[in-house]
Amino acid sequence: MIMDEKKKRANRYFHIFVRLVAGSLVVGGIVMGIWFYVYDSSHEDTNDAQVEQYVTPIMSRITGYVAEVRYEENQFVHKGDTLVVFDDREFRAKYDLSLAEVQNARENTIVAMKNVRTSEGNSAISEAQLLAAKTTVWKSKLEFDRYQSLVNEDAATVQQLEKVKADYEVSLAHFQEMKDRIHLVNLSSAQAAANVPSTHSMIASKEALVDNAKLFLSYTIITAPYDGWVGKRTTQPGQLIKEGQTLVSIVSKEKWITANFKETQLQYLKVGQEVKIIADADDDRAYKGIISSLSPASGARFSLLPPDNATGNFVKIEQRIPVKIKIDEDMAAVEFLRAGMNITVKAEH
Repeated sequence: MIMDEKKKRANRYFHIFVRLVAGSLVVGGIVMGIWFYVYDSSHEDTNDAQVEQYVTPIMSRITGYVAEVRYEENQFVHKGDTLVVFDDREFRAKYDLSLAEVQNARENTIVAMKNVRTSEGNSAISEAQLLAAKTTVWKSKLEFDRYQSLVNEDAATVQQLEKVKADYEVSLAHFQEMKDRIHLVNLSSAQAAANVPSTHSMIASKEALVDNAKLFLSYTIITAPYDGWVGKRTTQPGQLIKEGQTLVSIVSKEKWITANFKETQLQYLKVGQEVKIIADADDDRAYKGIISSLSPASGARFSLLPPDNATGNFVKIEQRIPVKIKIDEDMAAVEFLRAGMNITVKAEH
C-alpha cells in the first residue's frame, strides 16, 4: 500500500513537471512568435549581399620584354609604386633618334635663315651693280650723242662713232643683264624666305615625335594607380608581353557593401539610414553601415540579357534592387573584410 501510494505520488509529480515544461514551451513559443512578428515588422534583412572593392586590371600599353617585377603576390602598394619594368632599350633608342631629328631640324632652320640673309646681301650687291651699270649707260649715251654731233660737223670719223655706239650698246646689254640678275636674286630670296616657315613646321613635327617617343618610353614603367593590394602574380622577368595584356590586378582600399533587397522591402529603406552588417566569416561581430544610394533599376536590368516579359509565357519573379552601403567603421576594423565575402544586412525601420 505504501509503495503504491509513493508510485502514484511520483506519477503525479511527473505529470505536473511535464505540464509545467509543456506550458513553458508553449508560452516560450508564443513569446518567441510575438518577438519574431514584432522584429520582422520593424526590420528588413537580406543575406544576398557581398563586400565590394574596386578591382582594376593593370594592362600593358606596349609590346616588350619584362625586365623587372617589383611586387610580391598579395602585397600592399601605394599610389605611384613601380610594379613592372620593361626592357626600354628599343624605346630609348627611338627617343634618342627623335631628339637627333629635332636637332637636325633646328640646324636646317639656321641654314635656311642664313640663306635668306645671304640672298638679301646678294640683292643689295646687285642693286649697287645695277646703279653702276645705269651710270655707265648714261655716260656712254652722252658719249654717243657727242660723237654723233661731231660726225655731223665732220669733226670725228665714222669709225670713232661706231666704236662709241658699240660701247653704248654693250652698256645697255650689261644694264639689262643686271636687271635680270636682280630679278633672279629676288626670286632666290623669296624662295629662301619661304623655306623658313617650313623648317619651323618641321621642328614642331619632330618635337611631336619626341613627345610621342617619350610617352612610349614612359610606358616601360608600370606604376600603381592608387593604394591597394596586388593580386596573383602572373608576370615574370623575361616574359614577352603584348599590348593590352593584363599584368596584374589591384584591389582598392575602399570597401562597401552591395545588398540586393527585394522590391517589397525597398519602401522601408532610404539614403542615410543606418544598418547592421554581419559577415558570414565572423558572425560574432556586427559592423555599422549607412545606406549610400539605391540603384535606379533592378539588377536584372543591368544584366547582359535583360528579361523581356512581352515575349513567351510570363512568370512573375520578385525583383531585387541593389543598395550600396557605406561601412561606417575605421580601416583597421574592416581590414578583415574581403571583396566577395557574403554578408547579412539588417535594417531597422
